[in-house]
Amino acid sequence: MTTSRLLAAGVAALATTAVLASSGAAAPKHRSLHFVSTTQPGVGFFPTGAPHEGSQLGFGDTITGSDHGTDRGVCTLIGGKMLCTVQVTLSKGTLAVQGLIPEHPRHTPLAVVGGTGAYNGASGTARATEVSASTTKIDVSLAH
Repeated sequence: MTTSRLLAAGVAALATTAVLASSGAAAPKHRSLHFVSTTQPGVGFFPTGAPHEGSQLGFGDTITGSDHGTDRGVCTLIGGKMLCTVQVTLSKGTLAVQGLIPEHPRHTPLAVVGGTGAYNGASGTARATEVSASTTKIDVSLAH
């Protein structure tokens, strides 16, 4: 897996997190949100040399769409996929997202594992789809 592909996987994770963050605990039983995650240049870290099992990367994105803000994430390469944890900071609170992301995510599900502020107790699924190396679309379905 190349560093750019690792970055794309990280971007997808971030985008998913952003989508999840925009829906909150006060949301109706099922709520759909749509986001776009764009890589922030100069934010994060990448492995030196060729990526291998255990390689880590960090990233940061700008989130737009149903809500706006930023995300920060860390991913570890495991079994050809990236295991990612992402914190999304939006205008009304934060969301935490986790999941395994393939090299080129397409409707890849990630779990919303919590939140703060307006998103306290948030849960649901975000689906990330890579648009380019720096842009990911995220569709979120929150259940509460």
